[in-house]
Amino acid sequence: MDVSTWPDWERVGRRFGKRLRDVFDPRPAAPGPSPEEQRAQRLRDASVGLVYFDTLEEVESWNHSDVDPIQQPNQPLLARTAGQIYHGQNTNGPTTKLLLCHDYKGGYHAYESVRPAALNCIGYSCNYLEFVDTFIYFSHKLICVPPATWTNALHRNGVKVLGTVLIEPQTARMDHLLFKKDGVFLFAEQLAEMSDAYGFDGWLFNIEQDAPEASGEWGSKLAVFLSDLRKMMGEQEKILWYDALTLEGDVYYQNGLTPMNHEFAKASNGLFTNYKWTEKKLAESKTFARDIHFPTADVFFGVDLWAQNTDMPGPKRVTYPPEGGGGTNTGLAMSLLSASGFSTAMFAPAWVYEHFPTSAPVGSGLKDEPSIAHQVDESLWTGVPLPDNLLCDCRKGRPHHTKYYRNHPITRYAQQYAAGSSRFFETRFIPAFRPIFDQEQGHQVRFRPSLSSQDPVPNLVPGLARDWHEVNKGAMTRVLYGELNTHPQPSLKILTKVAGCYEASEGHTLACAANLILFNFNMPADDSLAMSITIQQAEHIYNVTSGIKMTFFNFVRRKYYGICHTLLPSLGHGESVVNLPVNENNATLVALGVFMEGEPDTSVPVAILEITSIIIRPKEVVATQYGLQLRDIHIKDRAHGSGAEKRVAWDWETVPGRHGHTWPIGMPWSRTTGPFASFTVRIGDEVAGEAYCLEFPLRNEDIKDSEKWVTISVVGRLFGGGFTDCSSISIPRAELMMAGDNMKR
Repeated sequence: MDVSTWPDWERVGRRFGKRLRDVFDPRPAAPGPSPEEQRAQRLRDASVGLVYFDTLEEVESWNHSDVDPIQQPNQPLLARTAGQIYHGQNTNGPTTKLLLCHDYKGGYHAYESVRPAALNCIGYSCNYLEFVDTFIYFSHKLICVPPATWTNALHRNGVKVLGTVLIEPQTARMDHLLFKKDGVFLFAEQLAEMSDAYGFDGWLFNIEQDAPEASGEWGSKLAVFLSDLRKMMGEQEKILWYDALTLEGDVYYQNGLTPMNHEFAKASNGLFTNYKWTEKKLAESKTFARDIHFPTADVFFGVDLWAQNTDMPGPKRVTYPPEGGGGTNTGLAMSLLSASGFSTAMFAPAWVYEHFPTSAPVGSGLKDEPSIAHQVDESLWTGVPLPDNLLCDCRKGRPHHTKYYRNHPITRYAQQYAAGSSRFFETRFIPAFRPIFDQEQGHQVRFRPSLSSQDPVPNLVPGLARDWHEVNKGAMTRVLYGELNTHPQPSLKILTKVAGCYEASEGHTLACAANLILFNFNMPADDSLAMSITIQQAEHIYNVTSGIKMTFFNFVRRKYYGICHTLLPSLGHGESVVNLPVNENNATLVALGVFMEGEPDTSVPVAILEITSIIIRPKEVVATQYGLQLRDIHIKDRAHGSGAEKRVAWDWETVPGRHGHTWPIGMPWSRTTGPFASFTVRIGDEVAGEAYCLEFPLRNEDIKDSEKWVTISVVGRLFGGGFTDCSSISIPRAELMMAGDNMKR
């Protein structure tokens, strides 16, 4: 008897079960906008820089000429370097690559657009990007293009960003996905061109609908589709397959790498598994990966942060560990994945900003007090203690105050990357949300989104944050720590304080030589780079010496060593640029930090330094004056699907009569703005905003208080510092007034 011809009864049962469910428990169609309303909203969103597609027809009709400059990021992906991260005396165990899958309140928020309005509370951003390998922008749209603001922030921090292809049960015309013309998958061709046009790094494929063909032939065709798309996009781009559809054409979550999904994983760059995996499934996946020679690091096991909630409607969500997994126990899953050699995919890292209050705690009396959401996010990543009352909807017990979270923060297990590239690093400490202060009341009242400007963030505490809090219980000792300052300008303030318990130290404070690593690097110390730090000595403290400490690794002697550069008290309170050599024989620069020696005559926290920028770049950039200027500043009408608007536009050139220079190897160069990182636009005496392309949308409110003539000026800022002269234009106010304000969303 030839059993190979028998039906696959398990598969037949799954499909039959789905049909019965649809007959006896039909799911009513979710109320939503009509196709016409969807299209109108999509066009409105596109006019403020947010791009997505709801139907296959929209994808098929898309053309590169549809791209608006404000929809394109200008920040190239900073090439990260490989190598061990220097942790001082601390040693880390195995780590896991970390992927973040966005899915924040449906996606495409106003704060992610160009020229966003001020907010009462901050939205989601990530302040720990040195621990993130890949970021997926996810929303319940057919095609999710990452907003340019996100791509700029992520690329500046060296993180790859992927869009999403999401085919849900209600998606129409799924059979057209694999349509070919002249032997080419048309849909793949469009996706490859989209990722190039909108400047991001690849796609996540999530197909949650059974294949239109009953046999496994459709799955084989889909694997070829993925392979062809990968070739079209090039080796530098990335495709991930989500563990939903199997090779047989059924939606059947495997929760691991199995014979049912490995062909899709091989055709892509890796697999993003479902969230209900177990230790047994992990072991089976590891064995199978070894058998088929598939890298375990390319399998990202999903962790659903929402699974920890106890009061969610519908069936309980489950992730590892089965009891209490997700949420503040995310690090517990990562500890197992890191030990097994697999990678981690965090689903909904913005959970903290949806589940917990995002405004200042009630009764705090301070509007600039960190929100509960901010404190939970810090605890999730670093292990600091949670607030006692989280004010969330979980009324059953205290599910987030687990016994594990303090010892299993995300940063303990996530692979950390060196800051910058091998030849370039820049930060001005600009956050994703900048507070707007009430000058009379003296505290912040709202927040100005600045996601496109988000800079690399330094380490702020010595060692793991959980150890930082334990220091307060031990013997009294003096420590260095950092605080990010946002007013009147972004900066990093370095402070010192006495931490510990008086009784534990028998009344004596230990003298110290305190150090704080700010950034880890992997850069050559061969005198080809120059470092400049804009700094001021916040306060002169007697008996204290402080300054910058550079740590090097001698690759011949296999030895770490530090060099301290003392900042003299003569700096006073004025801002100075300190230029430091990066020149050590047979060595690489592996860390930059601050040091303090001596014992201040005060026990209260005191600021010793304030840093407003750190730049490391090729020496020839410092030595050469690039003759660049802006030109042809003018007003243009930009038509789009929801109307038209006025924009100020410009171009750039080498100053006539000046010899151009080759842009140094290793310096960022934008496909859209060349050597320019951004442009500051002023209307009258007020800064209207930052531009990341060669156009800037205007609003009626920009000129409502103007006289008959309006002066608009633009200044370009180069990658690695430096500015052009101001270019201006004066326009009659009447010519700038628009019938409607299309930038309002």
